[in-house]
Amino acid sequence: MKMTKTMWWTIGGAGIAGLGVGAYFFMKHRKKVKGTSFATISNPGKPVQVIRGGSATPVVEPNWKNPFDMNYIKDVKKWLGSKRIKELSPGAASTYALQLKKAKGRFNDDEQAVEHVFKRLRDKTQVASLSKAFYFNHKKDMWQYLRGFLSDSEMKKLVHDPVRQLPNYRLLT
Repeated sequence: MKMTKTMWWTIGGAGIAGLGVGAYFFMKHRKKVKGTSFATISNPGKPVQVIRGGSATPVVEPNWKNPFDMNYIKDVKKWLGSKRIKELSPGAASTYALQLKKAKGRFNDDEQAVEHVFKRLRDKTQVASLSKAFYFNHKKDMWQYLRGFLSDSEMKKLVHDPVRQLPNYRLLT
């Protein structure tokens, strides 16, 4: 039996479709198998309401595990009441945001710049200030931007672990 052009096209199309289906299931399975996922870090969780002293109005406790939220500072200030906290200056936050933006290279990323920025931060409110400055200067979410060019192990080592060790806030003395 001689193969016609129609038969060749049919066999070729079926082969390409089979490869596409195989690639889809391979990628789907690969996403499920991945070890550490940092998607849960940005999960706000359930807010905890606390009633202080004689006050009848409940105060929502900030989500201490999510300093990458731009509203983290506002929540901490509301939580502390009249106490004042140390904050990262807008100029320093913009400088750090620019350093993070430049860390992503076309062919080679500068992981040391990312490490340098996060080692300079002193508390989680400064992380929130940096996140806010990054968003307003570059119109991108800082966490998602970093996830775009850092691997899971680099995110853990350079970003997540240093931030997790920081205090939630520092008070002005």
